[in-house]
Amino acid sequence: MIPIIDFDNAPVAQGVFYGGDAGAKEAIIYNDAVWMIKYPKTTRDLVNPQISYTTSPLSEYLGSKIYEILGFPVHEVKLGTRKNKVVVACKDFINRSAEYVPKLIHFHDLKNSFMSNDVDEYSGTGSETFLDEVLATIQGQNTLKSVDGVKERFWDMFVIDAFIGNNDRNNGNWGLVTSWGSNPITPKLAPVYDNGNAFFNKRSIKQMEKRLSDENAMRQDAYQAPTCVYKYVDLDSGGHKINPFEFIQDGENDDCTWAVRRFLKIVDMEKIAELINSIPKSTGNLSVMPSIQKEFYLELLRIRLNKLKEAVSDA
Repeated sequence: MIPIIDFDNAPVAQGVFYGGDAGAKEAIIYNDAVWMIKYPKTTRDLVNPQISYTTSPLSEYLGSKIYEILGFPVHEVKLGTRKNKVVVACKDFINRSAEYVPKLIHFHDLKNSFMSNDVDEYSGTGSETFLDEVLATIQGQNTLKSVDGVKERFWDMFVIDAFIGNNDRNNGNWGLVTSWGSNPITPKLAPVYDNGNAFFNKRSIKQMEKRLSDENAMRQDAYQAPTCVYKYVDLDSGGHKINPFEFIQDGENDDCTWAVRRFLKIVDMEKIAELINSIPKSTGNLSVMPSIQKEFYLELLRIRLNKLKEAVSDA
């Protein structure tokens, strides 16, 4: 079993703050480095919630560790407790050295600086996630064009996020690392970060147990119902979200198909099962990952993996 670290005595990192709406975040000092503590988000805004808090810290940990198993650069994560809640600590990958001013540039800001002539009625906003706009930005924005592997990273994340059920790879959840000052660094892809919306983090244990006994419900959860953040242009100006498995199955984008093939070559379900089974059921008086939750997650991944194999079997 992995250790669950008690972060209660870790001091707050002064002057370091984090954005986002996926729950409270706090900067601490741990092992002489800055780490971001992500707390579970309350479910008070949900209709008839069956749980008090999401399991987003566990989702962040598992999603990030699966990226690591697959060989991708990803922010370092540790499971722990703080203020009587299960939390995840994410090591701040921005080097806060005095030699230069570090900067994480979100894809949102890069897209916000770009106006495509190749997309009809281009929105011109950084937050919009129409797929044609996102791909046009990757292809045409000058800074992105100067960095190797951006297109491949996008499609690799598209496929892996479908596998782990992360439906919130929005334009603020990936990007580049660079710096300002007298000794700047060349822009490069940031490690993969922000995976907390994976693995149905608002689903209760009772719901998981019920759905495990229903094959149709499991297929619905695995690949029929999930959508990603990216959208097709539609008659409705808001567009509609893409089901990643339907998109992959259609095989209309060669870059996406190649990303599926890359994924299938590197995925190791034995290591992923070892990871999930290494999470303790509880720590102190706090539940961490009950057996039913482990079974539910592993079955979802098994179904999705088979679906991805089917999608490229004839491609």
